[in-house]
Amino acid sequence: MAKIKLLAELKGHHDRTWQISWHRSGQFLCSCSGDRTVHETKPVPVDHPLVWHCLDVLEGVHKRTVRGVAFSPVGDDIATASFDGTTGIPSRPGYECVAPLEGHENEVKSVAWSHTGNLLATCSRDKSVWIWEVLGDGDFECVSILQEHTQDVKMVLWHPTLDILASASYDDTIRIWRDDDDDWYCSATLSGHTSTVWALDFNAAGDHLVSVSDDQTMKFWRCETPHELTSTGATLRFRQDPTWKCVATLANHHTRCIYSVSWSKIHGLVASSSGDNSICIFAPDRITAAHGISDINCVQWNPSPDYADILASAGDDGVIRIWQVTDVE
Repeated sequence: MAKIKLLAELKGHHDRTWQISWHRSGQFLCSCSGDRTVHETKPVPVDHPLVWHCLDVLEGVHKRTVRGVAFSPVGDDIATASFDGTTGIPSRPGYECVAPLEGHENEVKSVAWSHTGNLLATCSRDKSVWIWEVLGDGDFECVSILQEHTQDVKMVLWHPTLDILASASYDDTIRIWRDDDDDWYCSATLSGHTSTVWALDFNAAGDHLVSVSDDQTMKFWRCETPHELTSTGATLRFRQDPTWKCVATLANHHTRCIYSVSWSKIHGLVASSSGDNSICIFAPDRITAAHGISDINCVQWNPSPDYADILASAGDDGVIRIWQVTDVE
């Protein structure tokens, strides 16, 4: 059974915190909030996780709530998604603001970098997913607008090693998007949840996906690659895309909507957070009242092998909490 210890409480936001993104080094994180700011915070010193220091407060980039934040997997750039309908790309040094990415008709709900940092995805209440190519020197070009979701798109997430994108929606589905010679298309629609799909995460290999929903369930999906047809007379389709099969559904662990899920790429544990004020860790354990009586909007494992036992959470109380999870069998 895992042992869970609260290491630190990071205060400073003046409204609910929506999302956390760890730097790839695992040594600091960014958080975003309804107070329209992004905070960059790190422990001081790095190997002393009880004392944290706010390095920078990014403000003035957005006019409304900052709903999403994501560190680039290369370099130190971040991207921010806001209810003002824009995506911010503050860049070093000092996170100087470059021109925001515009085009969505409504609130931008999520932003994600591809594994190489060459592509950026955004999604919105306007039911669309946009894919941007990173041209360098602060320039981005929209290369595709994907409009097959029928409702608000809550989250976008890139595959850990391939240019494959997943999106989760208010229409209760997950869609998998692939590129075919600069033509982005929906290669699979994952149906099974009975309410809004709020969040997704891949495992380290990228052959499994976990999703969480307003229906209070967590579903695990396995990618199944089509077998080559070798029998005489078999007709091959032009595209033989992998399919995704639901292989497990976990229920009755949370009593309200599950807002966030994180699948550690180091040790394989899955953490989820919910409007029932709890964090669940599978192989199972549970942190009750993790943010008092507040909804917990985001949970994220540290991505570095050096800090693989560290988990961060963000809630409606405006606080980031750092947890240590040990003795997992």
